Amino acid sequence: MMKKENVYAAVIGGGAGGMMCAVRAAERHPKEKIVILEKADRVGKKLLVTGNGRCNLSHIGADAESYHGEGSTDLINILFKKYSSDAVLHCFHTLGLLTHADHEGRVYPLSNQASSVLDVLRKRLAELSVDMYCGEEIQSIQKTAEGYEIVTADRRIFARKAVIAVGGRNDHAGRESGSRELLRSLGVGMTKVSPSLSPVKVNNDLLRSLKGIRAQAEVRLIKNHQVVKSERGEVQFAENALSGICIFDLSREANKGGCEISVNLLPDLSPDRLYSEIEGRLQRDASASVSDIFIGMFHKNLGLAILKSSGVRPSALCKDISEKEIKSLCRHIADWRFSCEENRDFKKAQVTAGGVKLSEIDARTFMCKRHKGLYIIGEALDIDGDCGGYNLQFAFASGMCAGDSL
Repeated sequence: MMKKENVYAAVIGGGAGGMMCAVRAAERHPKEKIVILEKADRVGKKLLVTGNGRCNLSHIGADAESYHGEGSTDLINILFKKYSSDAVLHCFHTLGLLTHADHEGRVYPLSNQASSVLDVLRKRLAELSVDMYCGEEIQSIQKTAEGYEIVTADRRIFARKAVIAVGGRNDHAGRESGSRELLRSLGVGMTKVSPSLSPVKVNNDLLRSLKGIRAQAEVRLIKNHQVVKSERGEVQFAENALSGICIFDLSREANKGGCEISVNLLPDLSPDRLYSEIEGRLQRDASASVSDIFIGMFHKNLGLAILKSSGVRPSALCKDISEKEIKSLCRHIADWRFSCEENRDFKKAQVTAGGVKLSEIDARTFMCKRHKGLYIIGEALDIDGDCGGYNLQFAFASGMCAGDSL
């Protein structure tokens, strides 16, 4: 028999933003009934795997420069004026969570366990008598005269106010998820979604031999012969992709395809110094195989891949390498190009780029302009941040804002 319930507010999605929103709403309205509806078998499952299990929950001094999406700058500036990283961390400290920041400003729980973040949120939700209904996939949501009717397989909930806190991603097979269908049923404007903070699929036959190899580098995203963005860090080579945090920060645009990633394996060497270094190694080992010149510089397989990509035979002797071949080697070390392919694989993506257009919501409250009493927060919106705690910072901040506004 279908259960029926009247509540003040229903939060659809028990992730980071949804839980924070429910906490703030219940604190603001202690006598009202607040519920969370979560599709998974428990709330906060995704939170447990963030930051490699450590939960990078915010970033010190997070600002609009680290976020993307049409209108994101204005929205972040308005939101963070009240709900900055300091405000989010203060909120967590009142919940009992101790945190620390690393040298780059990334904030983690002092325990270095993501479960600590989830534990304090669940504890507070229990204290506030917020019911968490798990395993509840939303079948429909409809506007009524008094609020919203939300239907699952087992429940029919009548809520005066509703919060959409579900992710906007497609499923792993590329089909639209139920969350996007739900959002579309409400008639809100949406942008196309794509995976972000993910490995980037590239077309290069040499990658198979580099699988598992890591190298420090400067990477640049090049589109229409222009450098769109550059990052430094560790590049991880996969069988058909480039990965690593620096690659993740290029992935929002790179995953759309039609561009290139340039990898500079020795970014601290000027072109002249790089040429002198390679020339000197060839002269010192004149009778040796050219495949030996990268010993002490790169992983052996990486050196072989550079030679092959440069058109230099690995079996050739150093003394036989021409000036043209030296220039080709230097060019590939400093500007090794990889053609990016369109990537629709959400399985390895940390966040989704795209979603509900930011023009659809009031940045001061996160209430939908089309539907009074309906709020949309977090990853459901067309806004995503760089790697380093920015996305959880936005999820928590938008959850706090909506919760305080309910």
